[in-house]
Amino acid sequence: MKMIFLLLLGCGEEDTASLAQKEAINYYEDVRPVLAQHCVRCHSSGGQGPGDFLNPEEAAPLADLMIASIDAGTMPPPASDPSCHDYQGADYLFIPEEKREIIRSWAEQGAPIGPKDKALSIDHLLMETEIEDPDLVVKIQEPYAPTFQDDRNPGNEYRCFALEHGQEEPFYITALHPIIDTPSLVHHIVLAKSREDGLVSGSKDLEGANCINNGAFITDFRSGAMLGGWAPGMQPIRLPEGAGILVQPDEYIVIQMHYYQGSNSEGATDQSAYAFETTDTVEHTLQMFPMGTQDFTIPAGDPSYTQTSSIGLPMNLKIWGVFPHMHILGSEYHSWLEHEDGSQTCLARSDHYDFYNQLQYIFRKEEEFSKHDTMKVSCTWNNAAENPNLIHNPPIDIGYGERTDEEMCYVFTMVSFD
Repeated sequence: MKMIFLLLLGCGEEDTASLAQKEAINYYEDVRPVLAQHCVRCHSSGGQGPGDFLNPEEAAPLADLMIASIDAGTMPPPASDPSCHDYQGADYLFIPEEKREIIRSWAEQGAPIGPKDKALSIDHLLMETEIEDPDLVVKIQEPYAPTFQDDRNPGNEYRCFALEHGQEEPFYITALHPIIDTPSLVHHIVLAKSREDGLVSGSKDLEGANCINNGAFITDFRSGAMLGGWAPGMQPIRLPEGAGILVQPDEYIVIQMHYYQGSNSEGATDQSAYAFETTDTVEHTLQMFPMGTQDFTIPAGDPSYTQTSSIGLPMNLKIWGVFPHMHILGSEYHSWLEHEDGSQTCLARSDHYDFYNQLQYIFRKEEEFSKHDTMKVSCTWNNAAENPNLIHNPPIDIGYGERTDEEMCYVFTMVSFD
């Protein structure tokens, strides 16, 4: 269910545009910097996407497919539109038109590789992919082998592991990212905290517990809260300076693993972990609130069914980031604030939701949410027979639920009350 830092390509728009007009464009001088900034978070050695785009011998044969996928809007995978609300790392997730033209011209010229000794430095363009020096790591206690025995979720397993963090004093999480043990098994992760009375039964056991039923990753949100989520391609979540998520000594870290059955799953085990950077004090204590609705039914056969909910709160708060979440049928989302004076502030928006590329967006600047404001959350689903992601075909009416063949409409919202 993977927050993001960026540095711009080391040239201005005019310089970048002029590259696309060059008579001869090659991989090392022109294309490699574009791929490094926008593509290699997935298309790298051991990544989720095909090919290592830092290897010209693997990248060049895929040049035509690259530009076709970019033009189709499927690559880079869809993300929230930064013109709605800017967030950390947006420059990694969208390829501007002038850079598209560089790849297009390269493909049209036969994808020449060029001289390696002319290669430009790309270290400053690569997205952060791990927390290099965490001060806390919480790991699944023993390797776990998924059994995929849920008939209603063929090929999927949701497993919860409640893990002790070993800290004797309260602490604040300021950065977090998973350490994935077996990428071929891990679809996405939800991370939470909970006191013992809110844990799913059996989740403290070495083998964890099935947690698609009875409240998902925790059973009572009065006893705990969601901390974040991860999907392939996400970079570490780094909260703004001076902000952190409080964890108490008596709370467990709950890792909900969504395992999926692929061609390499038989006999495979996983012992993933979560890495954290922490501190003792912060100026802003953040919490994640689920904003959305469970009151909807998506009609069978409807290619574009939309439900919009309104949320008001009796206090003022600040919004630091959002995590939009639907399931397989999700196609679009939009969340915004409606202010007392009639104006609006966009929080997140995409007309190409991708279940396999769910991202948490940390704003560059927090937003004020007044007790007189209303937060709107709008979700759109495609439940038509033509939808290739359909699980039930012919389509059936679909309502709220935790399972992949049911649906959700949430924007998990990172807030503070200062």
